[in-house]
Amino acid sequence: MKVINNLPVVILAGGQAKRMGGEDKALIRVEDRPLLSHVLEKISGFASPIGLNINKNFDKYLEYNYPIIKDKFQGFLGPLSGIFSALTWASEINEDWVLTLPCDTPYIPKDLIPKIIELAIKESNNFDIISVKSNKKTHPVIGLWKTKLKDKLENSLKNDIRKIDLFTSKINIKYVDYFFDKKSFDPFLNLNSPIDILNSQQILGNLPPICGLAGWSGSGKTTLCKQIINKFTESGLNIGCIKHAHHNFELDIPGKDSYEIRKSGAAPMIISSKKRFGLIHENKKNNEKNLFEIIDLFSKFPLKKCDLIIVEGYKNEPIQKIEIHRHELNKPLLFKEDDNIFAIASNKRIEANIPLLDLNNIDEISDFIINKFQI
Repeated sequence: MKVINNLPVVILAGGQAKRMGGEDKALIRVEDRPLLSHVLEKISGFASPIGLNINKNFDKYLEYNYPIIKDKFQGFLGPLSGIFSALTWASEINEDWVLTLPCDTPYIPKDLIPKIIELAIKESNNFDIISVKSNKKTHPVIGLWKTKLKDKLENSLKNDIRKIDLFTSKINIKYVDYFFDKKSFDPFLNLNSPIDILNSQQILGNLPPICGLAGWSGSGKTTLCKQIINKFTESGLNIGCIKHAHHNFELDIPGKDSYEIRKSGAAPMIISSKKRFGLIHENKKNNEKNLFEIIDLFSKFPLKKCDLIIVEGYKNEPIQKIEIHRHELNKPLLFKEDDNIFAIASNKRIEANIPLLDLNNIDEISDFIINKFQI
């Protein structure tokens, strides 16, 4: 078998990214860089040539100076369609195989391609695909595909076979195996949603734990939030807080210089003094930032890392949270419809399959949060 120093690679970034709100996933920023740039960094020195499987926003990818490979089958048919397009491209440039990688795995090991090359040499061409397993879990989008599979894959797509596992079930596939401690970070984690990005940032140590306080209006969220923050700060913890406001609000008094400057159009406007500073940024066209965009600001905060972020409100967002329940409001319990609620703080005993805390016992609630998030 010929000497192999690198592999042709196509990064698959042609999906709709519905769980990301339709954003172009490859361009979503993590650690202040697009996801695509993280993947490119991990394969640098081992990948050549490189193509990008893209189906929209083509102008935004021009700066990367790589060939753009559009899906041959229209209609966003999934990763198997992108893989077929990669095989077609590789055939056209006379390559015997092509490695496909998803754009949403920014933490893939740097030794991935060398290990695939090592296995390819060891198998002496006796394979159709080389893919990856981590702790025995398969990652079928990551694969070194023989270009001779192109016609078979095209026929499968025409017969509406879109699942990779279904297509590869009768094909000679070998695996590079990775193992990691189950308490550690899976380097092949796909970032499919904002919560995946948040979780990865926490695992990597770029964000502290996040504890939401969710409940109906009038349940006492703000009162409890203040009590928790006071309790924790007295014990020496640094607590950040994000509070959702449902209406327009002003952070300064009309007539003050900072207010007038902001109203004149400054965006952002920062006011600073010896004791504190504040940043105010107007949302143009009422384009409110979502919770995960706000949380991302904490990963960039330059002064002091928080030990915990408390989020008040945002009861519909998929973050871990405590439900605040006040019996006299006669409102339905939220935990029955929200698996992210891990405890209830109530002023009356209720039947629940999750821990029940006394809403009036701040010590009990504080100790529970400390044990939950190990802060």
